[in-house]
Amino acid sequence: MVATMENHCEKLEQNGHSSSLLEKLANEILQKSIQISMYLAANDHAQPSFDRDAPITCIPANAPPEIRKARQDLMEGSLKAFQLAMGPSEYIPNLALGVMPLQGSVPYEILAQEANVSETQLKAIARMAMTNNLFCETEPNHIAHTATSALFVTHPETHDWAIFMSEKSASCASKILEASVKWPKSLAKNNTAFNVAYGTDKPFFEWLDTQPTEREQFAKYMRMIQQSEVVDVGGSTGTASIALAKSFPDLNFIVQDLPGNTKSGAASLNEPSLAGRILFQEHNFFDIQPFNGADVYLLRMIIHDWQLEDAVKILQQLLPAFKKGSRIVIMDIVLPTPGTIPTVQEGLLRARDLTMLQSFNSTERDTTEWTALVKKADPSLQIINIVQPVGSIMAVLEIVWEHS
Repeated sequence: MVATMENHCEKLEQNGHSSSLLEKLANEILQKSIQISMYLAANDHAQPSFDRDAPITCIPANAPPEIRKARQDLMEGSLKAFQLAMGPSEYIPNLALGVMPLQGSVPYEILAQEANVSETQLKAIARMAMTNNLFCETEPNHIAHTATSALFVTHPETHDWAIFMSEKSASCASKILEASVKWPKSLAKNNTAFNVAYGTDKPFFEWLDTQPTEREQFAKYMRMIQQSEVVDVGGSTGTASIALAKSFPDLNFIVQDLPGNTKSGAASLNEPSLAGRILFQEHNFFDIQPFNGADVYLLRMIIHDWQLEDAVKILQQLLPAFKKGSRIVIMDIVLPTPGTIPTVQEGLLRARDLTMLQSFNSTERDTTEWTALVKKADPSLQIINIVQPVGSIMAVLEIVWEHS
């Protein structure tokens, strides 16, 4: 197998193709894996696996130095290949936030002065981040961007997302145990890790509405998550509708949300070509839908914030506005059956599930749970299609009402 891959690389190079870093890493991973596997087999040791009775270490403690080094090289190469395969935009959410000039390198001393931090602390943190390919040292005591860290500068929405994740979500995650002890078995929306972290008795969105800075930050966070007549229910400042309007020129949009978001969205809509096709309307989605006869009522990353009874009510409040042919389109996470998709992808979804738990006492849902929710809202509602776009953590659920 190793020889086959090496021959393949040689043929590519002979044809003018220079082996990429990803190919070189893959070749190294294969060689080190075979070296370790052959050693284990020759010495009657069990091979690593995910079985329940698999060995708890990859190699025994008394393995020779060359095998220990092969294992270290395998882990290093695998991590780098993983980072390359994800790309900076997907890998960044797993990293700490950093700030520095985009072009060239800068001495630690100068950067520390500009940031008003200790140079010693800056070095320690930056060099830890470098183990994940966030920043690099191009010369002694100088720090520079990598493709991953540069994304913070070239894509401001990524910077906003990282701020929200590091400052808000991380602080909530650290309080989930405390919340579970304080409110055992409670499903109340103000008995969450968020409430412990921020010392408030208000549910997340009620608290957010009283915090202008955090509300704007959350709107930017939602913009990062983004990528006939449509009512965008709970559409924040209209990011999703703006993106859809640019791709579908025959569609018009009504963006509905609480006053703070609709005012901000209307004020920031500065593209004349879209101004006449995107309108903003103040609306609480727990009230009856005021816009009658839309072709689509879009709920993008809304339902997962709410427990079953609240989610049911949100759907029910749409039905009086339906015309013949109206439908609900939900863009949200659909959890897989454990072990049925790649673990990297499943890990992202399970992390989102925990986020819903710690902030809202809610959960993400699998297909069975989505079906039950829709039927509880109205037995005549039917999910007719679920599409999971490649590269997206969200699925699209298309729902029709047989009475419409």
